[in-house]
Amino acid sequence: MQLRQNLSMCIERFQGGVDTTPNGGRFARVDEAGLTFFELDATINSRQRSSLGHTTFSPSGGPIEIYLANETVVENVTWISYEGLVTHELSDAIEASEATAVDGSSNERAATIRTTDAILAREAVANGISLYVSDLYIEQYGGHLNVSALNTDDRNWKRQVVQSVYYSGYRYSKQTDQRATPESDRPNSTAQILHPDESIHVHGYPLRPNLSMNSLDHIQTDRIGELFLRETFRSKGVSSDRATTAADGWTNDRMDYFRANDSTIVTWRVTWENTDEMTEFLETYNEVYDYERVDSLRSITCGKPSRYLTTSEKTVTVVSCSD
Repeated sequence: MQLRQNLSMCIERFQGGVDTTPNGGRFARVDEAGLTFFELDATINSRQRSSLGHTTFSPSGGPIEIYLANETVVENVTWISYEGLVTHELSDAIEASEATAVDGSSNERAATIRTTDAILAREAVANGISLYVSDLYIEQYGGHLNVSALNTDDRNWKRQVVQSVYYSGYRYSKQTDQRATPESDRPNSTAQILHPDESIHVHGYPLRPNLSMNSLDHIQTDRIGELFLRETFRSKGVSSDRATTAADGWTNDRMDYFRANDSTIVTWRVTWENTDEMTEFLETYNEVYDYERVDSLRSITCGKPSRYLTTSEKTVTVVSCSD
């Protein structure tokens, strides 16, 4: 492969990482109400996020720009050397160049990436391939890269999710020997990243929960996916093995945002392969979150801030009411 666009590389002069785009209290497609639903602090890193490297490009085919932390910063990072960092970002740049070479490809990608799950799957593939290519480079030419260092527990939920995206993407790329982004059949769910040996197809959403409240204004629908769920549990202090078991067996989910009078209502419906997988999820969920168990959604009025949970066969539905 070769670059099809102009490239510039910038090194930070300051003794810190590279500041990237503020997220405004959101994470992918999960907005502040969704973060509150999972009891995640929306203010963590909301002002600025820093990284060792960052590659930007224009979908219309403009120049590609690579921003790198200076060598002094990277010297204090134990899991990657400067050779690995540069190779990683150059691989990203080449992938960006290839992705925008075909007219309309970026617009088509943007049209299909509508959920948090799909966004994280895309990021896992892109960064996983870049890390795998860096690993192959270092094996031949020298340097240091220990991607397994990213697979650690972190009470900062945002860092926990992002590091898992990188690590899971690397494992996926290595297991499938993926050295370039596939032109077709790209994973659209993190479940495909986490289980590359299984045939997983995620399409559409489960049925929207039928709430009986009046004046219900639907705002948006999202799918958070298996990886986000698993890493949220880990950020809450659940062990890696147990969080993996609790999220394993996920088949689909949908998160819906509503406004009703002065209340914000978030519903989350998640489906499982079987009742045993659902039970394992509930055992962990019960220890992390407080809620009222209900037999039917019809009894929910959201007159006060509260959380409700109901089950049906292989489906769990959670409703959160807040001011």
